[in-house]
Amino acid sequence: MEPVQESYSLCGWVKKIQSGDACWFAYGTSSDTNEITSADNGYFLTLSTYVDTRSKVTDQLGTWRHVCYTWSLTTRAASVYYDGLLLRSSTTPSGKKLGLDGYIVLGNEFDTYGGGFDDAFGGELFKVNMFDKELSAAEVKEMTDGGLCSEVEEKYGRSRYLKWEDMLLGEKSGDVTEIDVGCTPEPKEKDEVVETNSTEDCECEQGNGTTFSRWDLLRGEKFFNKTVSVELVEELKQTWDVLGDFEGATVTERFISHFKFFHDGQTCS
Repeated sequence: MEPVQESYSLCGWVKKIQSGDACWFAYGTSSDTNEITSADNGYFLTLSTYVDTRSKVTDQLGTWRHVCYTWSLTTRAASVYYDGLLLRSSTTPSGKKLGLDGYIVLGNEFDTYGGGFDDAFGGELFKVNMFDKELSAAEVKEMTDGGLCSEVEEKYGRSRYLKWEDMLLGEKSGDVTEIDVGCTPEPKEKDEVVETNSTEDCECEQGNGTTFSRWDLLRGEKFFNKTVSVELVEELKQTWDVLGDFEGATVTERFISHFKFFHDGQTCS
């Protein structure tokens, strides 16, 4: 949790089906079992600070609600957004950061360190993500306005630190079922389709004479033939989500080891 120790935003789509109050996301550490608590009735907690929006949230059973909880050490503001609107903010203690030795649970909360579950959420969750930054009101609204099936979250790249698709791989217990929410990818417009045999920015050819562009690599279909640049490396980091592979090594060391290929006995990178 180190990347979100000093700032984070927790956003997701929540559909409450069962009446009563329960938590849909919680993070508990050895020093505070309720370091982050997000209840389906509008009650939130982080760093021993409560943000109570219960008087402003009306239970709507069977309705998707977009919820965002943002915070940073700099602003010390723990803020709650419902459907793109800021409902309330509270001020967290000065200098206090998020603990690092915790556990995350979806659909419940902690009564003991790493356990003690007795407050099960009855409903559906979708696209619950944690970002390593305090999202602005405009960014939260854009996410809400994009709707349930948008891909707005993906534009944040590595800043979308804890991803929904990774959370789905976690261990499940209790009455938990994965269902199809009904979102299907929109077909690309004709002018958005990228030809896989494009020669844009190519500087060498594969041995068989076929030329490839950087887009071939980014799409994961073929290698490309272009001199490495800082701009391109940054693009690859975000597109392939391999920032960790680059840390602690020079561009040449890691980039060549991952993406080199040979042409007439020479390495093109």
